[in-house]
Amino acid sequence: MDEATRNGFQKLEELEEKVRRAVEELKTLRGQREAAQAEAEKLRAALKERGETLRRLEAQLVEFQTEREQVRSRIEQLVAQIDSLTGDQP
Repeated sequence: MDEATRNGFQKLEELEEKVRRAVEELKTLRGQREAAQAEAEKLRAALKERGETLRRLEAQLVEFQTEREQVRSRIEQLVAQIDSLTGDQP
């Protein structure tokens, strides 16, 4: 085998090695992409759940605020009735 042929084979082997490394890198990157996509989906689901929880808690807060105002009003009425009975009207 002459020098030109050996150089040609050596260059071919170098090219094959580069292709193998590129293929391995591509496999690695695809795996990382799939993992990132799975994590993104998991985070989207968690965000959706948190949003639903937030809406539920906001509705509950409004309900509690309404109940608090109703209780406050009833207590004020009771205090007014007690004051009228004891003669401590302002």
